[in-house]
Amino acid sequence: MTTASKNQKKQRHIVISAILFAVAAVIFGILWKGLTLNPTVVKSSQLGKPAANFEVEVLEGSSWLPKVSAGKVSLQDLRGRTVILNFWASWCVSCRQEAKELETYWQRSREKNIIVLGIAIQDTPEAAKDFAKEHGKTYPIAIDSNGKTSIDYGVSGVPETFIIDQNGVIQHKETGPVTAELLENLSLRYQASLSGPK
Repeated sequence: MTTASKNQKKQRHIVISAILFAVAAVIFGILWKGLTLNPTVVKSSQLGKPAANFEVEVLEGSSWLPKVSAGKVSLQDLRGRTVILNFWASWCVSCRQEAKELETYWQRSREKNIIVLGIAIQDTPEAAKDFAKEHGKTYPIAIDSNGKTSIDYGVSGVPETFIIDQNGVIQHKETGPVTAELLENLSLRYQASLSGPK
């Protein structure tokens, strides 16, 4: 083998190695970015847009709602308040984890023009009421009997929580269990942004 052909072979090897290294670096970068993302913070296409109105059957806590018509409440009835809209189910393990946190947040915030509304999905009224009693829920709970509300909100699993500001705009979506501290921080932020300078 001549010196020229040896050099060509060496150069080809260097080029191929460089290409393979670049591809590996790109793949590593994509994987690293995925590992650093918070899976509970979901970039929803609904953020910053008016929340879909709904009408759901109230199971418990109707005395905390400004208006209940024929046993139902709508989002429109809650306009002017910050709404913490929590989709859950009695069979959901993660919902058990967050039940106490939601109740703690509700006890601290119920006099602050804030409504926590838990909407049970893929559930029965009896099971939802039993779950609420077992976990000491005192905030309003309702049931999405026909599944329309969860579809309109793009719920893919439970629990999922939406923060809807006083103007009816979705400001945040949280996938997975929430904590009282997280809800307090978020609701304060969005109430402050509404009352702040325009």
